[in-house]
Formats: sequence, C-alpha cells, structure tokens
Amino acid sequence: MRIAELPWYDVPDLVPATDAWWRGLARHLRAAGVDRVPDTLARDGSYLERWRHPDLLLSQACGYDVLYDSADDLEPIATPCYLAEGCEGPRYRSIVVVRGDRPFRRLEDLRGGRVAINQASSHSGTNALRPLVAPLARGGVFFGAVVETGSHTDSLAAVQQGEVDVACIDAVVLALLRRVRPAALRALRPIACTAPALAPPLVTSRRSPLPLRAALRTALRAALHDPDLAAARQALLLGDFVFLPGSCYEELAVFEESALAVGWFELPAPARSPLARGTAVSRRDTAC
Repeated sequence: MRIAELPWYDVPDLVPATDAWWRGLARHLRAAGVDRVPDTLARDGSYLERWRHPDLLLSQACGYDVLYDSADDLEPIATPCYLAEGCEGPRYRSIVVVRGDRPFRRLEDLRGGRVAINQASSHSGTNALRPLVAPLARGGVFFGAVVETGSHTDSLAAVQQGEVDVACIDAVVLALLRRVRPAALRALRPIACTAPALAPPLVTSRRSPLPLRAALRTALRAALHDPDLAAARQALLLGDFVFLPGSCYEELAVFEESALAVGWFELPAPARSPLARGTAVSRRDTAC
C-alpha cells in the first residue's frame, strides 16, 4: 500500500473533515488509475520519515521544506488556494500576535522580548518573520530569547500563558482555529502581518513517476468539483489548487536576504539554508 497523509492543517477538531476529503480524493485517484491507494491517512509516527519513503503518494509540506532540507525527497504537486483572511489565490500570510493586555503596539516594542517559533523549517512561523525584524536588529540581535514550540497551536498557547511575548502564526491556522477552537485565540491580538508567499504545497515522493504525478493532479481537479466533497472543502477552507513547478518555491529564499544582509541569525534555519551555512549561526541546537 502507498502512503498518504495530510499533516499540515490536521487540527484534531477537523479530523472528520480531513478524513472525508481524503476518502473522496482516494476515490478519484482510483478512478484516475492509481493503484494501492490507502483507505486511510497515516497519522502515527514521523511525517519526516514518511517523506523519505519511496511509496509516499501524497502529503503536504512547508515550502521551506521543499526548498531546502527535503528537496531531494519531495516533489510539489499542487498549491492550495485557501479561503481565509490573509490568503489570496495560492498565497498566504502570517500574522504576528501578542497578548491583548501587553503594551506592545509595534514590532519595535518587542526588542529584547521572547519570541515563539513553531520550528526552524517553517516559513510561516519563522522565515516569514525575518524581513519584518531584520531591519530592527542591532549588532545582529533583536530578541532576548527564541523558543521553539513544535507547532503553531503551541506557540499560541505560549503567548496566551505569558511564556513568550510574540509569535508569528500561519493565517490558515488562525482561520481554522477561529472556526473550531476560538478559545485558542482568546486574549490575543495582531500587531503586524508578513508579506505573502506561496502556500504549503501538496507533495509526492521525488521518485513518483510522471504518470503518477499527472494522475494526482487529475484527481485533485476532480475532487474540487465533486459536490459530495463540498462540506469537507468548506470545513478545510479549500477553494482551489494551482499547479506550479517546484522552482516557484525558490521565492521563499528572498525572505532570508534581509537577515543575511545584516548578519541577523537569531532565528534558526533549515540545515541546508544559507542562514545555517558558512558564517551564519544556527540556534537549532538550543531551541526549546
């Protein structure tokens, strides 16, 4: 059996919708001639390990992963167009949030503060923040501490609980939580938003043959117009897909340029990023 997963926005409250979307998509994959399509999505274990498996049929990854650390393993198949505030076509943004009762009004007010990032390889939680903060750094330093939480929801909780002062959160995550778990956003407010970037792509194994990649795109098109999947698409904020070459994700490297220009390396970076090579200093080994 091949491997399928949709880990990126698999909020526990939305598991029924995600499973319904997959069941419909699996049906269209079989109709497109794909064999060994799994009935259920993989959720146990590490998605990083599944990304390296030659039988990976479908997953979703950060564009930053596709650009750097997992470039040899993953092939972008489609870029989602999300129906969420902060998204336009295949592009999305991140929102910088703080606690509503804190005095921060501008990013400059957060100098010396504590920032939460979800993980080093995240564009939305880490890389997207760089162009906003790099011009404010002094001597390569702006924040007092960088805390790696593991997920956007954990970053939100860290801000709510006062463990950190600020976090940069994927706009799709915010829109989904606003619908199904509004308590996760209680007492938070935005102070800035990032520049737009291509949304996290659906991916397959780099070893997937060209006919399989074509069948995946055919099935995605069919699923988009399947009336039986309308409720699942609405719940997951899926509006459309665009089919772009993987090279389009090279635009995410532009977000690093401001940090490289001023020697600002406080935020950890993927191992294969320029920010983590040469004279750049990665804080991956000190992240919480």
